[in-house]
Amino acid sequence: MTALSADRPSIDPKDDLFGHAPFAKSLADSISGYPGSDGLVLALYGPWGSGKSTVLGYVGHYIEQLPEENRPVVVPFNPWWFSGQENLARAFLGQLQAVLPSRNEKFKKLGDLLGDFAEGVGGLIDLSGMTGGTAGKLGKLIGMLTKRKPRDVPALKSEISKILREAKKRVLVVIDDIDRLTPEETRQLFTVIKALADFPNVVYLLAFDRDVAAQAIEQQSGLPGERYLEKIIQVPFELPPIDREALRAALFKRLDQVLGDTPDGLFDQSYWTNVFYDGIDPLIQVPRDVVRFTNTLSVTYPAVRGEVNPVDFIALEAIRVFLPDLYGVIRANSERFSGHSRDDRYEGDRNAAQAFRQDWVNKVPESLQASTQALLERIFPKISQMGYGADWLAEWRRNLRACHPDAFPIYFRLTVPLGAVRRNDMMALLSLAASPTDFGDAFVRAKAEKRPDGLSKARALLERLMDHVEKDIPDDHVPLVIQSLFNIGDSLIDPADERGAFDFGNVSRAARPVYHLLKRLPVTQRVDVLDAAIKAGSAIAVQAWLLRALDEDAAKAKESTEAALLPADEVEQLKATWLDRVRALSGETAFMDHPELPRLLAVWRQWGDGAEVRTWCDRATASDDGLLVLLPKFLQHTRSQTMGDWAVRLQPRLNPTWLESYLDTVACAERLAEMTRKGVVPGEATEAVSQFLKEFEMLKAGKNPEGLGAFDE
Repeated sequence: MTALSADRPSIDPKDDLFGHAPFAKSLADSISGYPGSDGLVLALYGPWGSGKSTVLGYVGHYIEQLPEENRPVVVPFNPWWFSGQENLARAFLGQLQAVLPSRNEKFKKLGDLLGDFAEGVGGLIDLSGMTGGTAGKLGKLIGMLTKRKPRDVPALKSEISKILREAKKRVLVVIDDIDRLTPEETRQLFTVIKALADFPNVVYLLAFDRDVAAQAIEQQSGLPGERYLEKIIQVPFELPPIDREALRAALFKRLDQVLGDTPDGLFDQSYWTNVFYDGIDPLIQVPRDVVRFTNTLSVTYPAVRGEVNPVDFIALEAIRVFLPDLYGVIRANSERFSGHSRDDRYEGDRNAAQAFRQDWVNKVPESLQASTQALLERIFPKISQMGYGADWLAEWRRNLRACHPDAFPIYFRLTVPLGAVRRNDMMALLSLAASPTDFGDAFVRAKAEKRPDGLSKARALLERLMDHVEKDIPDDHVPLVIQSLFNIGDSLIDPADERGAFDFGNVSRAARPVYHLLKRLPVTQRVDVLDAAIKAGSAIAVQAWLLRALDEDAAKAKESTEAALLPADEVEQLKATWLDRVRALSGETAFMDHPELPRLLAVWRQWGDGAEVRTWCDRATASDDGLLVLLPKFLQHTRSQTMGDWAVRLQPRLNPTWLESYLDTVACAERLAEMTRKGVVPGEATEAVSQFLKEFEMLKAGKNPEGLGAFDE
């Protein structure tokens, strides 16, 4: 990581990035070779940030290389340093007094003379230049003049001129940053130069934006600014325009320093080329734009390195620096820019989208509107005229694109939200794919890490894993990842990760990567890989989810021309393997504690022998303790409202008919009623037992428990 590049001019031509050095060399030669002895005023015109100060630095460098006899004495004067002071004339003469006697023996006598001249002429110049200043300032100057000892100003000037002429040594006064002054200070400075421009052997080299200075003079004096400058400036130079290729080369060099350690796989050269020429290139007009922009990136990028797409980040930071009003619109309207669906499915939506587009287009200078629109359509495909479906989301998130809703906030917060899965987390996880045990352990550890929203990090890892199944898992690791997920998937089940009836749950999140990884395996290997993974794994809920998906896939294939991932007979073979695995695990104590037990029993019964399932349930509930453990597994909670109350409540449900395939519900009701009378029902089973008995009595009375819910007390 390189340090900030200060926004200061270059002074050594070997560092020239923009082709300024040849022009500066020619200018230095012209100044040193000027044959006359009369005073001369040269101007270097150029817009703000175009490199005027750098050219002045190079001129000074080349002059320092000249032989002593040809080398002018350089007196730098930056009026901006004295901005806010009332008397630039005395400040300027004070600079001459400080520099000239120390630079050359021939100027020793100038020290006192310049001091006296400054006292005599400084206030007069300021006063003569006044064109409507405040009465207070004018009065102050008059008061200062009346207190001074009278000076013979013409005699002082004549004596100073004589010394300068006899010294036969050229003096170069370099004045920079004129266009940073206030309008009044600009007018005052040119008044000083106009009054002192006729000293012999003194050459002035002024650098400023001509339009800015002319406007300042017109504002303060009422005189035509251009004509006023023409009377002062004898030799004008226009700063040569920057070669676009040189400007780009400087930007690319600095970007490489700032973003050179971007993680592999995130930088797409083709995408960068399109984004750059679509909209970033027109924003970079002068050398200072390069410095200003890359300095910004050097501060903002490190905090999100590896968590954002570098191309999108560069583009959005360019908008932030050069088009801040547009940046504010984007930041405040994530739903308009991120995602995949367009806002023009209905006429009302189209009109609103068009009005919104026109609003942000109007925040961009007309000359940049077309390029900026092209840039935003690259970064945010949602606003383009091309159709992008939901199938693009995984690719966008994999590449950390700003157009993905999950990544969008990071670009504008300039930090990764607390608890979010970082790209480094995913890369670390994928690096473990060669070891099913290590890969699975990483998920198990992540389950214990809770985000601020209460969700587990494992849930986020499973979702992000889908972004990488197509390209980032080596072919020889695909069977190992499947094996791992088929072994630890069920241990990732967490009620806190399921938000409502429409949430998929971690069972499906663990099974979906397996489904898509299967597509990468040769058709002849798929069934064997799954068969081995089922036999060795304990995640029977994840396995069942996948087998149901393969079942549906095979059924759909019969009605279409597309081939199924697995033919129906091989799916049936895998179901048999799964049943064997369930039978083996059902003999373990942990089977009763499985959070998906009711679903597992239903699938076991559907694919296998119902009598076998009934036998297992009878054996499991032979004791009262076993019954009190199994019953709560079937307890459900539905959302309901009470008449007149808008508050949503969770309504417990446990219909005895749900258990009729597994248990003798009448005998169970009698046992549960007896345990209730004795007061031996433990707290963790109280709700399930109470609800079972309540709905059992409803059934006996001929009422339908399925009517429980909304508006029921």
